[in-house]
Amino acid sequence: MGTDRIMMGLDIGSSWVRAVIGTVGADGTVMVDSMCERPSEGVRGGAIVNIEQTIKTITSVISEAELQAGADIQQIIIGIGGDHIEGIPSQGVVGINAKDQEIKREDIFRSLEVARAFEMPLDREILHTLVQDFRVDGRDGIKDPIDMLGHRLESRVLVVTGSSSVCQNERKCIQRAGFQVQRLVAQQLADAEAVLSLEEKEMGTILINIGGGTTNMIVYANGAPVFTGGVNLGGSHVTSDIAYLLNKPKVIAEQVKCEYGNCHIPSVSDEDAVLIPQIGGLPSIKMPKKELSKIIEPRMAEIFSLLQVELEKKQVRGSFGGGVVLVGGGALLSGATELASEIFRLPARIGFPEALHGLDRTYINPRYTTTLGLVMTEARRIRDQYASGGTKVEHTKRTGSFGKKVRGFFRTIF
Repeated sequence: MGTDRIMMGLDIGSSWVRAVIGTVGADGTVMVDSMCERPSEGVRGGAIVNIEQTIKTITSVISEAELQAGADIQQIIIGIGGDHIEGIPSQGVVGINAKDQEIKREDIFRSLEVARAFEMPLDREILHTLVQDFRVDGRDGIKDPIDMLGHRLESRVLVVTGSSSVCQNERKCIQRAGFQVQRLVAQQLADAEAVLSLEEKEMGTILINIGGGTTNMIVYANGAPVFTGGVNLGGSHVTSDIAYLLNKPKVIAEQVKCEYGNCHIPSVSDEDAVLIPQIGGLPSIKMPKKELSKIIEPRMAEIFSLLQVELEKKQVRGSFGGGVVLVGGGALLSGATELASEIFRLPARIGFPEALHGLDRTYINPRYTTTLGLVMTEARRIRDQYASGGTKVEHTKRTGSFGKKVRGFFRTIF
């Protein structure tokens, strides 16, 4: 690469708005310059419900990130998630017209164009076209068919779509705050970039991000994504359950959940007790820890069960040797891995983002997976573009020919 490039990733979550500024060096490595966060306002279930409040929060967190990094940011990479994100499997078949029957990059672009050419509701928009594999004259499992000989090329892709209104509202907030949207990235892809290794993707892995208002999921098999989706339930719903059943403010319920919560009842001893703070200076109340777990476990089990049902509906099957990986703030809840392992019948672990250069150790935490993954995803796109012989990296929203768009999508995979 000719020069270092500065970029910002912004994760507009239901509980927190987080921004990271990173520099991609000449060797393709990412140096984190700053990381900032603010409690989120105006966002519910991963969607913006109050634009003015959201703009205020966005402006505040971006200004602080710019100040810490000593940088002036114009364009931002936005993470987007929630139950409106959907992955649609598709195929594109084209004939090879060259006299020598050799497959060129242009043939791949044509097959991707065909794969994307399906009827879609007007309230949906395409976010990503993720290549799974190719088939040449009936031969399956080909990852890179360039320079192979054949008469018929078929591409298998996962087209990731989102709600147009949700996407437009996020763009509008960024624009009204005085910035430009470089691109929208599905949070699931950012999570995978920050946490999963190539080996885990090849073995098959289920990656789940338990946020405040949403839980996102992406599933990999044979090195490629086969499912993306989510549900509008998360850690804040657990907090609401505790607040309602114990008749306490949400602030106290959140404190109790973080300090004493456990979502796997068999892991809690009958002798363990917790102290529930009281308002107004009254003495704390002592209660069995298992009773608290009986409040928490049903909601967490519901989240995992709903995700499992989605996989069954889409007939997503595989060996999943990589098991279940949990990220997001909800992953830190005690018993989360045990409960996930029980419901999915797979080994489960907590995922931690990669330790990037310049990143303080306190941010190597599942909470910051999506935020860090946004700049890592863009860094990989830039590296892949140069590896493919590109000479220019676009820093504005792409509005050129379809060939340019498909080229960008293709390079994010290879």
